[in-house]
Amino acid sequence: MALLSKKKPALEGEKALLALELAEIKEISDVLFQRIDQKIKVLEAVEASLDRKTAALERLLRRAEPGRGPVTATVRQREVCALAQRGMQAEEIAEVLDMPAGEVELILELNMQ
Repeated sequence: MALLSKKKPALEGEKALLALELAEIKEISDVLFQRIDQKIKVLEAVEASLDRKTAALERLLRRAEPGRGPVTATVRQREVCALAQRGMQAEEIAEVLDMPAGEVELILELNMQ
């Protein structure tokens, strides 16, 4: 009986230590997840910026191509929809494609139907 009573306090002490270590691990993991979430937000902002810049470069390349006629409405509509699918807002799309924001909004509304 005496041996069992000596082991019981030792087990309780070990359980307490494990509980403290577990709490510390949870605290550290919470901090790490917060940092990861912040990095994800930064990367999403960078991705959006790159999408806008890519679209602007594509627009400039289209303008620079010799002998190219005016862009047809079908191609323009596809461009508007593609940029919208990338998460760009109507105002951003209008700026990138050098077209009125109202036209972009109309194209987006018609394609939602």
